[in-house]
Amino acid sequence: MDAFGVEVTGLRPAHLWRMAAAAAITAEIVLPPALLFPPTMPYAGAMHTAFTCLKPRQLITFSGLTLGTYVAFVG
Repeated sequence: MDAFGVEVTGLRPAHLWRMAAAAAITAEIVLPPALLFPPTMPYAGAMHTAFTCLKPRQLITFSGLTLGTYVAFVG
């Protein structure tokens, strides 16, 4: 057990953060091209909504402009 009473199963926290970072980098590489295909386009709005909830001040303009371009090109 660690200092917080959590059972440690062999992976150190650094390994978990490395795996999380690798997953995030992979998603950032794979998602933009994937969003070009019509079946995945609805996820673009969900993705921008999620990022806006995380950092609303910084991303509200970016998300609005990005969604506007989706509408301009799809419509």
